[in-house]
Amino acid sequence: MDDRAPVHITIGGALPRENLALFAAHAADYDLRTEWDGEPFDPAALPGGEPLELYGTELNGGQIPEIDAFCAEHGLPFRRWSGGCLGAFLPEIVLFDGRGPMRDYTASEDEFVLFTTSWINSFTRLRDLKREMARAEMTIPAFEVTRGASDDRS
Repeated sequence: MDDRAPVHITIGGALPRENLALFAAHAADYDLRTEWDGEPFDPAALPGGEPLELYGTELNGGQIPEIDAFCAEHGLPFRRWSGGCLGAFLPEIVLFDGRGPMRDYTASEDEFVLFTTSWINSFTRLRDLKREMARAEMTIPAFEVTRGASDDRS
């Protein structure tokens, strides 16, 4: 049996309406919920003016690769925390700012980024260290569904 772990993802940005059904299908594949052990994600009940928060339990490796890839493909910023599995893998936080590469950090079980002593000591200037630490504290914008190309033809 694979090692299972929880996941919490916060997603922001603008998603064209025509892509919402595919996103919802990916969320259903992972049985993502709007709260820990809450109701399944329903694309008809999106948050207004805030990021979308989704939670999953007992996921293989605490991973949701189709959601990560979907967000990257559509430029949706996200912060994903995946829990660890004792003896197999550590918790992690993955950040994506809507463009560029995803950034991966070791995390605690209560969703904080952890910085190792060796990583901290690799910096020779305090301002560079502070800059890198600030990059790990990205604010996710509100999630919104926008009119798509198919809406414009109506």
